[in-house]
Amino acid sequence: MSSRQIQVTNSELEVLKFIWKSEPVPSGSITHEMKLCNNWHPSTSKTLIKRLLNKQTICYSTVNRRRYYSAIISEQEFLLFEIQRIMSGMNSECIAEISSYLAELDNSNKMEVIHDNKT
Repeated sequence: MSSRQIQVTNSELEVLKFIWKSEPVPSGSITHEMKLCNNWHPSTSKTLIKRLLNKQTICYSTVNRRRYYSAIISEQEFLLFEIQRIMSGMNSECIAEISSYLAELDNSNKMEVIHDNKT
């Protein structure tokens, strides 16, 4: 994982999630999707795209005068960074409790899958 800091706002994350799902994606598709999902004006989406470019989390290629955006950072890399960021402010006791809870949650999800497969 990259050692650089990755800080995006919730709004920027909405754009980034769409890019992860659809990359490479033309700017028109991003503005259209953000208008449908969030009722954002196209200029809002374009501003968020520009911010993500400045933060070097996305890049673009130009084909026939159209910009196609792709993520530089993978969704997994972003999630790992967020987990590290959150856990860096916790003491070891709290981290142990969370780890235990996640293990229980994982086991219960596995049990649900087993139960669903038997029915």
